[in-house]
Amino acid sequence: MKLSLLKGHAVLWAILTGAFALVLTNSAFNLLLPYFVQHYDISTTAGGWIIVLYMLAMTLTMPMASLIVDRLGRKQTYMLGICLYGIFSIIGALFHAYFEVLLIVRFMHGVAAGLMIPLSLVLLFDYYGTEVRGRITGAWGMLLMLAPTAGPILGGFIIEYGRLEYLFWLNVPFAVFSLILCGSYIQVYLPARRKRWHLSSMILLIGGIGALSLGLQLYASPIVGSGVPWSLMAVGIALLIRFIQTENRRNEPLIRYQLLRRNKVFPLTVLISTIQDCVMFGVIFALPLLFQDVFHMSPALSGALFIPLSICTSLFMWIGGSLMDRGRSLQFIAWGTALVAFSIVSFAFLPLNTPLIILVLLMACRGIGVGLSGMSISALGLQALSEEDMHEGSALSTTIERLASSFAIMGLTLFYDMRWQWLAQTGASVEMAKWGALREICIVLGSAILLTLPLVLLITRKKVGLIVRDGKQAPV
Repeated sequence: MKLSLLKGHAVLWAILTGAFALVLTNSAFNLLLPYFVQHYDISTTAGGWIIVLYMLAMTLTMPMASLIVDRLGRKQTYMLGICLYGIFSIIGALFHAYFEVLLIVRFMHGVAAGLMIPLSLVLLFDYYGTEVRGRITGAWGMLLMLAPTAGPILGGFIIEYGRLEYLFWLNVPFAVFSLILCGSYIQVYLPARRKRWHLSSMILLIGGIGALSLGLQLYASPIVGSGVPWSLMAVGIALLIRFIQTENRRNEPLIRYQLLRRNKVFPLTVLISTIQDCVMFGVIFALPLLFQDVFHMSPALSGALFIPLSICTSLFMWIGGSLMDRGRSLQFIAWGTALVAFSIVSFAFLPLNTPLIILVLLMACRGIGVGLSGMSISALGLQALSEEDMHEGSALSTTIERLASSFAIMGLTLFYDMRWQWLAQTGASVEMAKWGALREICIVLGSAILLTLPLVLLITRKKVGLIVRDGKQAPV
């Protein structure tokens, strides 16, 4: 029994080490957006591609993850992602002076994340029984939230007191350690080899996402007519619709969209998580700009403000997972959703001389809300699927979330650049113009979270989900 328990924890650490490195670097890069804009002498819209390319690459890779798992197995696919992450971190460290190389590295980091993220929780569910999955989800989320705490702080201190390449070199030991643990402790899964590679589907997917992305990017360009971006976006939407139609006719599609039709719980949780994900990345984009460009904080202090967020998120993820395992009311998810909305909207009404303690409390409040609602919703959705559909369900939900988040970030960066410049032209100072644009973004993001509250209440009030009875989960 003790040996089995130790092995289970070894698997937890094997998976978390690789995922930790992913989140650590990504959270640091998100905080450093204002620095990159100045360092490379680029616009905020161009700098936004450092975030967007990561998410787009992840979105493009996730549909292929199920195909790669079908060929290699879960363990080998996860280890492939770790290898890519480590190799391109070395390339980033050696050639960080070139902005184009930075974009390529971030794209490949996104590819690695697209292979690893859908499998991380699924691999843990393979080792842990249904009676403890809520707590495992909470522990997974709790430990993983240490990375967003360390990432912004580390990124801020590296930029102020160190060198940018250290941020890349830091990933290498994590990648090596994770590879050793995964190779030693994760069970080998025989490839199913049921799926086939369809070039037409990949062309439709890449063409659709590429056309939409380019259309959004060209929207603010003064040298391109307004008809070109709209035409590109229309083509992108048409190609993605065609991709879905084509895949739905296949016996073994890249993305199993039929999972959205099999029960009431999974599609609801996907919709809620998608909106939450868009808001999360929107806040990641907006808050560093608010702290550094409006409140004139240093990168290190801006990073330190993410400490209460991460601590509270970690703690309340564990609490939420424990409540799920005990089969109690799911009302805590609704309270968490409301707290997230309140904290985000509150940033829009802060004066410029807001005391630091108020910012700390708002970040902590948001952390509590995210901890109670985010992972609990995802766990409910996955547990509503059969064991063999879990990795495809995870890939499907994460693909939808990241695709929507990618376009949300592109839209926000365009809106921010255009809005503050317009406000500046009307007579406002640059600082107040940026503050005005960021206030509007906070209101929009908080309102978007509020839109999910009726759906959360639908799940929690009717108890549409799973509870534990006599050590086994049963439908409510």
